[in-house]
Formats: sequence, C-alpha cells, structure tokens
Amino acid sequence: MSLGIAKDTPESLVTLLRTGSAADILVTIGGASVGERDLVGAALRSEGLALDFWKIAMRPGKPLLYGRLGNQRVLGVPGNPVAALICGLVFLVPMLHRLLGLREDTPGHVEATLGKTVEANGPRQHYMRATSQWEGGERRVTALPAQDSSLMADFARADCLIVRAPDAPALPKGARVTIIPL
Repeated sequence: MSLGIAKDTPESLVTLLRTGSAADILVTIGGASVGERDLVGAALRSEGLALDFWKIAMRPGKPLLYGRLGNQRVLGVPGNPVAALICGLVFLVPMLHRLLGLREDTPGHVEATLGKTVEANGPRQHYMRATSQWEGGERRVTALPAQDSSLMADFARADCLIVRAPDAPALPKGARVTIIPL
C-alpha cells in the first residue's frame, strides 16, 4: 500500500509512519541523509526505531537506513531516483525474497567480460550503470561514461550494473566482472 508523500514536517512523517504501522515492511524514499530537510530518521526514532545501520559504503546509495519498529522492518532508501532504484534492487528485493521463502535471495549476479577498461574504485562498493551485448557466446559489458547518480537518462540506457568492490584496482578490457542484469 502506498502511504503517499509526507510534507517536510515531523508531524506529517509521524502520521504516515503510524498509518503504515501494520505493514510487514515500511519503505521510505528520501529524507534519510543529513540535510536540513532530512527528517525521516528523527521521525522514525521518535516512534521507537531500533536502528541496525545508517549510511553504508555504497555508491550510489550511501544514506540508506535499516531498522525495526517492533516487528516491522524499515528500509529507508535515498531520495535520489537512481540511488533509490539501485538500493531497492540490492536490499529490498533480497529482503522480499527471504520473507517469501524464495530460494534466490539476491538479484541474479552473473559474470561478464569488460568491453572497456574501468578505473580503480574508491572506498565504497560501486554499482556502475552499464550496457551489454553478446559476442561469441559471452556477455561483454561497458560502463556508461557518466556515473553521476542524478543522471536518470543514463540509468534508463543501462541494462546491467557492474559491481565493483571497495578499493578495487583498475581493470583492463577483457577482465571478468560481476554484474547484476537489469
């Protein structure tokens, strides 16, 4: 069920949190970072959130939060649309699979071959938007040149995500990588 869009006030957020209190999982989008209008964490804490984690070493998606309000699981994904979609794929889909008792609890991670070199990665796990094509029976993937998480058009062009571990070295064309097909 959709609870709607909260106003940027603690009272509006608390009202919607209480409206959704019977759900098994509560997913919030936006407002979980540290800006002046990021009120979700405080509203959740005022309702008794037992926070398991907040802010993760992931790009995009750093301001993700997870905790529980009683028996309810709470997942707060970033408000940036690309980050929200990737966090939903990486965290929400496996959670739903587990709760439903499905065997596969992670998105289909597969291997592919790089079509172009990728630079060394920074300190956060990076989910790089990429395109792929089949050549000679193998999947070749090429990271899109712009990885800024505000670029929805580039996300729409992507058909997979290249998963780069924190501090991973640069990889040459032809290297094997893990991807998540979209």
